This record gives sequence, structure tokens and C-alpha cells, in this order.
Amino acid sequence: MRTRAGRENHPHGEAARLGRLLASASGYDVLSSEGRSLGQLEHVRYRLHTDHPDEIVIRRLRLLWKRRRVLPFSTVEAVDPRAGTVTLRPLRDSVERAPPA
Repeated sequence: MRTRAGRENHPHGEAARLGRLLASASGYDVLSSEGRSLGQLEHVRYRLHTDHPDEIVIRRLRLLWKRRRVLPFSTVEAVDPRAGTVTLRPLRDSVERAPPA
């Protein structure tokens, strides 16, 4: 399914399932589709939807300072509570270039 902006979107049931998992995933490691660590999930933001977040906020620690990146919910591929990971879909633009929070 595609949104008006042309981004991939989760089917409704899958979005609700991922939303429930993300609600308790604060501190999980966030991984790229290739398995590279991108940081930790700091929190999720609900603005337009009640069954799933609209955005996820990733915290990256670099030496003595923290950086946050905000990504749309549509970038989430999977949440694994046993492993404590959130895996993202392949992105056209690098997550490192995502706008800061």
C-alpha cells in the first residue's frame, strides 16, 4: 500500500502489531536492513494515528554528545522483543542524513 506521499506503508493489521511492539521497545538497538547498528530507540511519536506511531526517534551516542534522528514509522521492517532490536527497511537515503530531532 502507498500513501499519498508515495511512501511504502504497512497494511493496517501489521501496522497495529508493530505499533504495539514499538510502544514497549524503548532502548532497543536499531539496525539497518544490512544489520548495522544505527543507535537505540529513544521513543516513538504519535500524532495522526492511534494504533501505531507516526515517527520513531533514534538516539546515537558519539563520544561525549548525543544525536537524535527522526524517521517515519514506514521505515520499520520488524521489531524483535527477544533480541531487543528494531530493524529498518532499506532506505534510499542514508539514515545518517535523516533530519535531526
